[in-house]
Amino acid sequence: MDALDLLEQQHLELSALMARIAAEPSPGLRTSMVAQLSRMIDAHVRIEETYLYPVCAERMAGDRKPLHDAYEKHGLARFAADNLLRTRVTDVRFEARLRLLRDVFAHHADEEEGILFPKAKRGLTDEQLDVIGSDLERAYEVLLRVGVPAGAPLRSQRGWPRRGAHTARAARPVSRRRGEGPRARGC
Repeated sequence: MDALDLLEQQHLELSALMARIAAEPSPGLRTSMVAQLSRMIDAHVRIEETYLYPVCAERMAGDRKPLHDAYEKHGLARFAADNLLRTRVTDVRFEARLRLLRDVFAHHADEEEGILFPKAKRGLTDEQLDVIGSDLERAYEVLLRVGVPAGAPLRSQRGWPRRGAHTARAARPVSRRRGEGPRARGC
């Protein structure tokens, strides 16, 4: 599937999920839907930043302002989604935070679809967009299924998530002073 079509489809799915959350009367269902929404937004922005934006940066040698704006909108969307996720659905602030996320995400989608995607379409061939689209689709499914932590890299040297990437933090060595051996826990 074409990368831009896939991302537009995700924009529509995320917007529809936010509308369903707003209309859902059951607090329990709302809570699970918000958790799903948060995972989907994180996966969506991560795949865009990992697979599409670097290619766009190469092609947009002159005017990278739309790309910088898109990164900032992603930061706002992540913040708003995290804030909503931490808010109980019975909290009086929940509705306002959901509206804020809807507005931020709608602005993100409008700018990408109106400015960034047309530039990408002009700078990439249909074949390139299809290859990027298949990478986007695979990475999105992995992120939704496995739930890779926000700091973990999506791609290895070969361009696909490393085996066990979601446990990368646990495997890091503990920093020690020169000459010290391994420390015991709790010291």
